[in-house]
Amino acid sequence: MIAENDEKKRSKLWRIAMIVSSILIIIIVIFFGIKLFTSNPLEGKWVNEGSGMVMRIQGNGAASIEWPEESDSMAELQYSVDLKSKTITLYQDESSEAVQESYDTLAESGFAADTMEGTYDYSLEQGELTLTEREYGDQMVFEKE
Repeated sequence: MIAENDEKKRSKLWRIAMIVSSILIIIIVIFFGIKLFTSNPLEGKWVNEGSGMVMRIQGNGAASIEWPEESDSMAELQYSVDLKSKTITLYQDESSEAVQESYDTLAESGFAADTMEGTYDYSLEQGELTLTEREYGDQMVFEKE
């Protein structure tokens, strides 16, 4: 046993243990609090069951959209999320040559990335993402994979 008969040492060790554990708990709470309020809730892989469309949203502002029915149909888009108004804006980065080349290739195969460009209101409930087009009100429902 630590400090068997010395009450002063035991008291000092107990105080140190309590201080260290309290600081550790505070650090963990701060970490998860910051992560909760600053993380992107849309990040991940989303699948639309009806059309088979797969949307991957990454943390670096990039999103990829692919239609499995079409051959080599994949679009690389940029996105921005407004957490307050619950909107996501998908757009193409015109400055990137690689994106422009992939867009030209996709346009030839009948797939246009601009079909997904625009601003959408999003609703996220129990692993289900609903994107509602702001102009016409069309909805797309995705499930998290």
